[in-house]
Amino acid sequence: MEKKGIPTVTIATTAFEELANTTMQEQGVSEMALVVVAHPIAGHNLDGIRKKADEAFPDILKAATEWQPQ
Repeated sequence: MEKKGIPTVTIATTAFEELANTTMQEQGVSEMALVVVAHPIAGHNLDGIRKKADEAFPDILKAATEWQPQ
């Protein structure tokens, strides 16, 4: 989507931040909005997942509405 000019927000856990950045570069995308959340996501009950989502939401919203390439 980014390569087609459609802005996105990628969300990755801390364990996959480096992979997300490497993949971005390998795909020829110099920059994109990336929100990193604490790892892991799996293994949490629904309330735990909702808490993580609620904590990440301000960063996701900011990335979706304010992020600009350097």
